Amino acid sequence: MAWTAKPMVHTLRYFDPSGMMIGSSPWLDMYGCDFGWGKAVAARSGKANKIDRKTSLYPGQEGEGSMDAKVVLTPKHMAALEHNDEFWATVMPDRKKA
Repeated sequence: MAWTAKPMVHTLRYFDPSGMMIGSSPWLDMYGCDFGWGKAVAARSGKANKIDRKTSLYPGQEGEGSMDAKVVLTPKHMAALEHNDEFWATVMPDRKKA
């Protein structure tokens, strides 16, 4: 069964609840591999990496120092982020408040 059919985010009780994990490797050429299916359009990790507050950073498809980020959050943490004005002011400074 595909992860998208029944999404599940693991939580790790022994980590600090205010902490965050970041993982990646600059050695992996995420977009340079060609398995005969054409150029990759996105970098994804497997379902074992769906852990609450895990951020994966990859060199971006555009190159030139760009970066792709994947953030995994439980619905509770996502809702808190969606309502965090400081976060939105940082990532979208021109955003109008609803």
